[in-house]
Parts: sequence; C-alpha cells; structure tokens
Amino acid sequence: MTAIGIRAPARGALDVVGIGVNAVDHLCTVEFFPTFDSKQTLAGYDVQPGGQVATALVALQRWGRRCRYVGTFGDGPLGAWSRRSLVDEGIEVAYAPTRGGVANQCAVILVDRASGERTILMHRPVALTLRPEEVDRGVVTGGRVLHLDGYDADAAHVAASWARAAGVPVVVDVDTGVEEVERLLRLTDAVILACEFACALTGAVDAEAALGALAVMTGAPLVAVTLGAGGVIARTAAGTLRVPGFAVRAVDTTGAGDVFRAGFIHGLLADWSLERTLAFANAGAALKCTVAGGRPGIPTVAAAEALVAARGIDA
Repeated sequence: MTAIGIRAPARGALDVVGIGVNAVDHLCTVEFFPTFDSKQTLAGYDVQPGGQVATALVALQRWGRRCRYVGTFGDGPLGAWSRRSLVDEGIEVAYAPTRGGVANQCAVILVDRASGERTILMHRPVALTLRPEEVDRGVVTGGRVLHLDGYDADAAHVAASWARAAGVPVVVDVDTGVEEVERLLRLTDAVILACEFACALTGAVDAEAALGALAVMTGAPLVAVTLGAGGVIARTAAGTLRVPGFAVRAVDTTGAGDVFRAGFIHGLLADWSLERTLAFANAGAALKCTVAGGRPGIPTVAAAEALVAARGIDA
C-alpha cells in the first residue's frame, strides 16, 4: 500500500508486534436474547482463548507471518491456558508478563443462533493493565507493523510514538472502553473502526460522515469504517473506496473484526493494492463468521484469496 502512504519496512526480526489484550471466551449460543428474570437452555457452549490483538496475531501467524505478543496474563489456570494457546501457535510471548494473584481477562459471549450476532460481557481486572515502563522500545520496533487495541492506554501511546519515530506503521483495533482514544488515533497510520463506534466517537450520523470526521481528527493516511456484512468504506488522499462484503451463512461474528484487521495487516506486509487488501480482509472476516468462535473460524489464506479472485480483483 505504498501508493496511499503506508509502507512496512522491508526487513525486521518479526513481521508484527501486537500490544493488547488476551482473554478466555465463554461462548454461549442462545435461541433468543435473554430478558430479565428468565431462564433458557443454551443451544451451545464452548470455552476458547480469545482477545482482539491476540486473535489477530494467531491469524497472522497461521498465514505465515512472524508475530510477537506483548500483554499481561493472569497467573491462574485460565491465564496459563491463554498464554499456552499463543505459544502453541508459534507466537513469541517472552515480553508478556504474568500478574501474580490476578485473574486473567475473560468474557461471556452471547451468540444469537438465528443471526450469528453476539453480545460481549467482558471482565478485565485493573491489575492486568500493562504499564509504559514494562514496554521496551526495541521490542516494540522490532517488527514491520505494530498492532494495538488501546486498552492499555498509556503503554499503547508510548509504543505508537516509538513506532511512528521508527517508521513502523501503526494499525489499531479500538472500540468502546478504550481511554483517550483520540490521542492514540493521532499516532495511527491505518484507523479502522466499526461503524457504530466511529459514529459514536465522531457524532456522525452515517459511515461517510464518520469517515470525513475521522480524517480530520486523526490526519491518518487511511481511515476506514467497517460495515459488517456490508463490507468496508475507506478514505485516503486519493478519495473514497467502498469494498463490499461477501455473503455467507453467519454462525457467529465473534472475532470477525480481529480477522479483518489481520487481513489488512497481511495485505500491508505484502504491499497489495488497497482494494485487494480490503477485499481479502472482508473475505477473511466473512469466512470466520461461518464457524463458532474467534480462532477456530480463522480461514486459510487460500480460502480467502479464492473469494477475492472470484471478484476479479488484482493486486
């Protein structure tokens, strides 16, 4: 994506460094959303490792990229399992501390059986917050791309500042609950937000208005708003580009945004055109939705590229 002003360095010890949360997800599939003082039998239940940045790194690692995770783990069985899930994928976790006497982040995810849409109930102890002094400049800039979710606001800001100074592109996955989000977005090269959050953040009434507001707010080379099944709309200095999504039978949307951003980073590292990159990200996110859970649904590169190729999109 050199043409739009975002370029990953040609070489690095790693491809992607991710700083953000990991979690253990309790996936609860329901026939209908529960009301107060009600009871129903779950249509399905599973426990899986998750987390925005962690899941994006798993996707990238499976796609042949070399990844490093920087974040905190709790010291109980769930924290050990979450850490092992990344190690088993080949992701480096040497700079991810474990907090003694602290529970790992977890989430209860209610998945609507009919639509596949989900509601997330998240618990993250304050003690899991990664502090700026726990982050090393060389560790952050040792990759070709830095990916952040912003939950550790001060550490994320410092890391983004270092990456910007080193010429390492910064990609973010921020949403409700992230503190001082505008400060981080001003240091971001690829601002990609879900439509609902983009509108809430900017006060815009629709995706296109949000794009304009984000471009002014951040000054980023790329601002994009994801539209779920509708795909994505992006703006660069060259203008606005809308890339439609792919129609699938959605089972669970958990992790779709994580895989979308992984797809974007994959295309950035390959220096694909913006259209091909966004189409690949859409394809990856759509295919993920056909399987329950974030990581089990991560598609292969070949499967996502087959969808892109069917549209005749060139690099």
